[in-house]
Amino acid sequence: MRVPRELEIALNGPVGPQRLRDDTIVIDEDGWYRTLTPSSSWPASNEVLFSNLNERDADSEIDAIVAEYHKLGLPLTWCVYPWTRPWDLGKRLLARGATQSVIQAFLGSTNLPLQVVDGVEIEQVNPASMEAYEAYMNVMISCYRLPADEEAFRRRRYHQLSIGPEPSLRLFVARYKGVVGGCAAMVIKEDSAHFTGDCILRAFQARGLFVSLHAARLRVLRDMGISLASGHGNEQSAFWAKGFGFKTLYSYNIYQLNPPAAVG
Repeated sequence: MRVPRELEIALNGPVGPQRLRDDTIVIDEDGWYRTLTPSSSWPASNEVLFSNLNERDADSEIDAIVAEYHKLGLPLTWCVYPWTRPWDLGKRLLARGATQSVIQAFLGSTNLPLQVVDGVEIEQVNPASMEAYEAYMNVMISCYRLPADEEAFRRRRYHQLSIGPEPSLRLFVARYKGVVGGCAAMVIKEDSAHFTGDCILRAFQARGLFVSLHAARLRVLRDMGISLASGHGNEQSAFWAKGFGFKTLYSYNIYQLNPPAAVG
């Protein structure tokens, strides 16, 4: 059965080069898409995005995949959608000690009538400007509390992806009355974009930075001739995106399984 284009865009939104380290192994076959990164303990670097379990022996297959990550001391995150089989996969992962997060996937037209709020200035980061690039990185690192190795990786990778005549990653900084208070990014796809990395520092919330970052990215996409933008976020960010005119296509759960704590 052919997947509707809008659903396909939302599903594949998180798939992109921004997550891939030099040693990341990508398993993309037989209905599976997962990544394994021996050098990284960051959960999103070790993820089952799509799975295709054999329902007749699902538990053995689950245990084998979890063991593959845990024997390397790595966490594993597993995405479970409303249509994922077996239907009780989430319960099986919880029984193995997983924690659960609810995520919503949303999609919107780049013609949504959003405007940058008065008092807010949005700058698309020129990676040649180390001042602007550092401003973006500092806000992002502060919001996500990145460990040192993940911070170092993103500094290198984001710069690589945001340079050149047609960069696949676009970075944005939000200032309120001249002071940096937020950031956001988007990954450029073939005929769409994926919004990611939205972050507003606590002291600058409720100042219009979030909607202004959306408005600025939509304007850039219109200028590029791209008509659709997707995003995946928690219930709070999805609530605001819906208020801006995006529509939620589906909700899903991410289950995180950490490796057993070392003894001694």
